[in-house]
Amino acid sequence: LINDIAECLSTSSLYQFRKLQLECDASDSDFTPEQFDLELIGRLYYSAISRTEPYLREVGLTFDHTGFTALLALCRASSATDCASMSSSKYQYMPILSEPGARLDAALSNHFNAITVTGRRFFFSHHHGLESSRPKTRGKHLIVAFSSLGNGIVRHEFGGSLAKLNNQMAESFDVLFVADVAQSWYQKDDRGGFNGFAQYESRIKAASKPYKHVSLIGDSMGGSGALLFSHLATESVVAFAPQVDLARDAHVSRDDMTLLVKEKFQTRLFENAEEAIKKGVTLFVHRGVESSDTQHTDQLMSRLASKCPLENERLKIIEHSDCNHHQIAVHLKQKGHLLEAISTCLMSNVVM
Repeated sequence: LINDIAECLSTSSLYQFRKLQLECDASDSDFTPEQFDLELIGRLYYSAISRTEPYLREVGLTFDHTGFTALLALCRASSATDCASMSSSKYQYMPILSEPGARLDAALSNHFNAITVTGRRFFFSHHHGLESSRPKTRGKHLIVAFSSLGNGIVRHEFGGSLAKLNNQMAESFDVLFVADVAQSWYQKDDRGGFNGFAQYESRIKAASKPYKHVSLIGDSMGGSGALLFSHLATESVVAFAPQVDLARDAHVSRDDMTLLVKEKFQTRLFENAEEAIKKGVTLFVHRGVESSDTQHTDQLMSRLASKCPLENERLKIIEHSDCNHHQIAVHLKQKGHLLEAISTCLMSNVVM
């Protein structure tokens, strides 16, 4: 049953339906209005429910959102096993799904997102957004843009501002858009397992290899991703309202993101941020005054101050007192300040 559901959610006809629901790939915009995303989520649920109707009927569930989520819960429960990887009682088990369960998990991640490019997770944009009249010489600078949860559906972000910035530069840059369609803070891989960090790291390393300059940017979960992979940057990292302590953050809703997964994430993020600033990378963190966001950045400041006292000036916290909510990047966009913030931070260390 689990294999059958995974297969029906992975058909080419369903993929084509998804493409028709998306007005654009969104790599040419920054963020999308909440109402549009809510309507899109509704259409994606409708298509998934219609495709799984035979299986809903088979187990006696209703043909609606309630029945569909109940079906998925049954599949998850029957395919999940626990593997103890730490003996200390403060750790929960590392979740492991059976092969069919992992396949269904990956199929759901690939369906419930707003990205149409093949593979979903990576999209390379050569000379991103550059006007046709501009000369297209080989770029020396790669910007890696990580996606957030958005309005509950993942899509590529910062495309609009990066395109505008590219047309202002004497030498253009390329953009690698990176999306975590599993909404796992870059912990899950494309097969539904928890080997995501290694998979993302390998792909970003390979894409970065031809470039002299590498910078990273992201908002919320994407900001966390930018810090998590900050050791791959050569110039700067720009993170808007990142989370560093997933164990205490309400945005992390996956039930398989156990305490062990969250603590491994934080350990890697801290270690990689330390490595980044020790080799000369500057970390820019933009935040509002919401208490949960300030707590995350305070933890980061405390850790780097104790581990890297000589390089601690390379962590720059930029607080926006007029923003009292989590969506600092959207706030700056609405105020007309996002492009300036991106330009100032991303290009601060770059000498072509």
